[in-house]
Amino acid sequence: MRSNRITLRGASAMFTVLALAPAPAFAQSAAPEALEEVVVTAEKRETNLQDTPVAVTAVTGETLRALGVSTLEDLQVFTPGVTITNDSMAIVNIRGIGTSAFGVATDPSSTVHYDGVYIPRPTTSYQDMFDVERIELLRGPQGVLFGRNSAGGTLNITSRAPTSELEGILSATVGNYSRRTFSGSVSGPLGERIRGRLTVLKNDRDGIYDNPKTGEKYQDIDRFAARATLAIDLAENFDLTLRADFGRDRETGYPSIRQSYPADLARAGATIPRGEDELILDTRPRNNVENGGVSATATYVTAPVTLKSITAYRGSTVDQVLDVDATDLFLRNITLYERSRSFTQELQLSNNEPDRLEWIVGAFYLREKARDQLQILEPARALGLPESNVTNALAAYGQATFRLTDRLRLTGGARYSYEEKDFAYRVLSGGVDVGGEAAKASWRAWTPKVGIQYDVSEDVMAYASITRGFKSGGFQLGDGRPFRPEYIWSYEGGVKSMFWDRRVRANLSVFYYDYTDLQVVEYINGVATTTNAGKATLKGGELEVTVRPVHGLDLNATAAYLDAEYDRFFDNGVSLAGNTLPNAPRWNFTGAAQYRWEFVDGHSLTLRGDIAWRDRVQFKPNNLRQFSGEPYTLLNARATFATAGDVWEVAVFGRNLTDERYATYKTVGTNATGVSNPALPLAVYGEPRQYGVQLVRRF
Repeated sequence: MRSNRITLRGASAMFTVLALAPAPAFAQSAAPEALEEVVVTAEKRETNLQDTPVAVTAVTGETLRALGVSTLEDLQVFTPGVTITNDSMAIVNIRGIGTSAFGVATDPSSTVHYDGVYIPRPTTSYQDMFDVERIELLRGPQGVLFGRNSAGGTLNITSRAPTSELEGILSATVGNYSRRTFSGSVSGPLGERIRGRLTVLKNDRDGIYDNPKTGEKYQDIDRFAARATLAIDLAENFDLTLRADFGRDRETGYPSIRQSYPADLARAGATIPRGEDELILDTRPRNNVENGGVSATATYVTAPVTLKSITAYRGSTVDQVLDVDATDLFLRNITLYERSRSFTQELQLSNNEPDRLEWIVGAFYLREKARDQLQILEPARALGLPESNVTNALAAYGQATFRLTDRLRLTGGARYSYEEKDFAYRVLSGGVDVGGEAAKASWRAWTPKVGIQYDVSEDVMAYASITRGFKSGGFQLGDGRPFRPEYIWSYEGGVKSMFWDRRVRANLSVFYYDYTDLQVVEYINGVATTTNAGKATLKGGELEVTVRPVHGLDLNATAAYLDAEYDRFFDNGVSLAGNTLPNAPRWNFTGAAQYRWEFVDGHSLTLRGDIAWRDRVQFKPNNLRQFSGEPYTLLNARATFATAGDVWEVAVFGRNLTDERYATYKTVGTNATGVSNPALPLAVYGEPRQYGVQLVRRF
């Protein structure tokens, strides 16, 4: 049984205190107001979500806190069209497009941006999201404006900006599994023209799994993160924002769990766990990650145009140890060391207050120097694959929207991308260098976009677009032969609407993808192999609805449908045509209800519940049932009492209240002799039931 250090009795006591406390009088019931306007930067300028002809979901920082979202993996459960798994790195799949490939000469297919800065390494994208203003999920290939490798889409994360007045917030959370989370932010003026913001986070939790032989715990949390921001008004029309961030993880990571323990393992001397919460390993897993960076965003505004420059430098180091046989026998261990240093520069020029023509042009440059070493350790094998890579990526882009009439607008854009990778690797057998290779390759692509949008009425807008997406080729571990780029043509349409005095927001998007040369990853005896599948077709849609029927009550619902199949793909001579792409569940639904009671003395009580259901998901192109995840349902709840002006806030919360055990990734395991065996899969599981109390003080 899972170890719950803070019992449900504590949570019940908190609810009892709230229930028995003297009940303050309710404020007079007010008429339901319209839903708030949602501002996004999906087209690299601030626009109203309802006027933006892109399939985008925007989630505010307050909503993230109410949902209990702290990492990218948490976000997927309540966002349509996205699957994010953690197999020692953040694997982001948007509408079925993503990749589990790792190595310094590979790139993600669906990307992550923090404050406009591209994050090149998926091994460092999985981190706490703290002090966030807004997260935008852009579904579909972002071939023009966010073009680098955004074949599936991008997550655009915006942190909170410094404020003109002094303010701050302190937060402390305790929960089961000895969870202890402390964070603090302070923001305000540092001079007549300077504003600053500083945020610090420390997040700790005991492990989910116990090793009864050693007393160790696995799947714990030990994270520290900090971010500092300076906003400087250099002149009336010239702003400079400087950011620095740092994060450090010292954890065991998400360990692989055996689905079964055949008799030959016991005969070989393996200790068989007695329950789901036990995991007996011969090597302690390690997931040490350090990442950080600095950036400077300069914005110069004149009457006709705005010039923006985003300059960034990022670095990361990853040190991992994985016991991939998931037993206390020494059958196969894997270590990975990765070091990356990247520099990016982006320039944007856009017009201000356009009459009929709105345009933006820009240029992007990335240089990343990285190296890594994968080691596979077995009783009769010690294989090391050190490699290095230098990536140079350049792009130029432009997009314009022309207003033909008051209601009809046409959009056209294009991006030219050039990618070059200079790769080298060695092969070490038993510590002896037995060979290697150096290779260099480059790829070029044009990715155009055309679109149309029409205002059916003041509150209803319809749009359609055709976009091409591109992801560059690369080199796989221990192989100097490059794999090809992948391309996608996206045909998309949608409707964005407001009804009932703007108390209902309903947004619908439908799409059809023609996907060619998609990069597919398979693991053979611990080594990743990337090949290009011939062709795939993806089609589906998402519906998002928000309703405010009465004052204080907000209802949300989403539905996503995805049909993603290979049209042409041969794996070792076997046709996989008709199989479902990995990480592409056919259906997922979410629902949420939140009600806020306001009292005459200014205090408030907010109750919120969230439910999410996800269909069966395949984790391998072969679609074998042992490599699929069963459908599952997650239920979250939160109750928050706040004093007048939200100065003090206390909340009790529960996540995965039904303690659903669900797989987020599955792969091939080993038999008792250490040989890979597809009949013995390994799984990575999501988080179990967690609950706790949070105290917040604002000043």
